[in-house]
Amino acid sequence: MRFKCVSKLWRCTIEDPDFITMHLKHFNLSDTNWYVLLTDWYFSRDQMSSLYPQKSLTPISQYEIEVPFISPIGYYGVVGSCNGLICFAEANAKNRTQRIVLWNLFTRKHKAILNSLPDYPYVDMYAARMVFGFGYSDRIDDYKVVRITYFPDKYGRCLGEIDPKVDVYSLRTNLWQTVEFKFRCELSHFSRVSFNGNLHWLSMGVDEDREVFNEMALPKNCFIGLTYNRAYLAEINNSLVLLINCRDLIGRSHEKCYIWVMTEYGVPDSWTKLHTLDLDEGVSRFHGFTRRGELLMQTYQHELISWDPSVGLT
Repeated sequence: MRFKCVSKLWRCTIEDPDFITMHLKHFNLSDTNWYVLLTDWYFSRDQMSSLYPQKSLTPISQYEIEVPFISPIGYYGVVGSCNGLICFAEANAKNRTQRIVLWNLFTRKHKAILNSLPDYPYVDMYAARMVFGFGYSDRIDDYKVVRITYFPDKYGRCLGEIDPKVDVYSLRTNLWQTVEFKFRCELSHFSRVSFNGNLHWLSMGVDEDREVFNEMALPKNCFIGLTYNRAYLAEINNSLVLLINCRDLIGRSHEKCYIWVMTEYGVPDSWTKLHTLDLDEGVSRFHGFTRRGELLMQTYQHELISWDPSVGLT
């Protein structure tokens, strides 16, 4: 981006949509110059972040992100990222999401999206919860924000008496549209992943092209005999991954992580348990897999650890 000022020709070339698309495809095919930027889920001001090269995972810099849209009413939560775009959801102390912000980390440009509340007549909207997702449709070259508004049951699940509502925002059209949603399931900010043209939560996915929801079966009996369950979705080597962070009902002294891989996308019977990790220190957060296949995790002591199938925990 720093070469825009060289000449008008360079500026026009760099800002040309075809050039941007070509550059993005070339960059995604490269195995070099990939970095991992780790931030907190929520922040209310400029924050310290760590930058790691994926080849060594050794921190090379720690710096402040100069976010140009700090929330005046509360804090921002990280919804997701895709192709250099980061999606944030603004919320105040009562967890009321006011707006969505898309930020290009490289050009430093951002776009605020009005997050108007769905129409629920005669219902106290302060009891509602919102879950967001962010993904990219390669076929139609469009970025989508998915918002699910629901009224939780006493356990916080999307299984209440009032039907949830789903709205999808298109960056290309700059419009929100309501889509049909018939599912009752558990929703979490921490169990979503954009993969294979679908934005997934634990037991369902939305086709980002057609904006249609589909159920997705988890491995059979994968939670039997376990307690303290936290489940996450991730991607590795073009496969969907389910991470179950738990303790066994017998012998609860330390945590484990079961790694399931869907070897054939969309086929429930293809779920295969590949690994079991012993996590003696405990894990507070899973960051996901790098392009080299290493699983990044954060301990309760805020230390970054990684797991390589051929090496183990480091």
